Amino acid sequence: MSTPALISAIVDFSTQTTLAEHAVISSDRMISSNPIHTTTWNHYTDPTGQFFSGIWASDIGAMNISYTEEELCVILEGKVKLTAADGSSLVFGPGSAFVIPAGFKGIWETLEPVKKIYTIWQAKN
Repeated sequence: MSTPALISAIVDFSTQTTLAEHAVISSDRMISSNPIHTTTWNHYTDPTGQFFSGIWASDIGAMNISYTEEELCVILEGKVKLTAADGSSLVFGPGSAFVIPAGFKGIWETLEPVKKIYTIWQAKN
């Protein structure tokens, strides 16, 4: 039986002093001609290293995606378009919540600068 977590174990994103991780999407994934700059504030990683949660932001642009993880996204600002390999697509804006399942392949296009809350679960190999 595990020990119950204390209230101090709760992770409140608004009070975290997480350092921002800045990145540029690799050129082999890029569809857009301009580099896509992203910023990630990973507020939580579980002890197994399989579960992550935080905030992610991105410039406008399009990139190829191939998910090995399960991801819940909640759009806080901006607009994105997800296009599957078969050409079908969905557009999400502020307040949208959606899951991208492992195995999804397609295009993530940031139509307006976006900020999202993410929660990711990555199965161990």
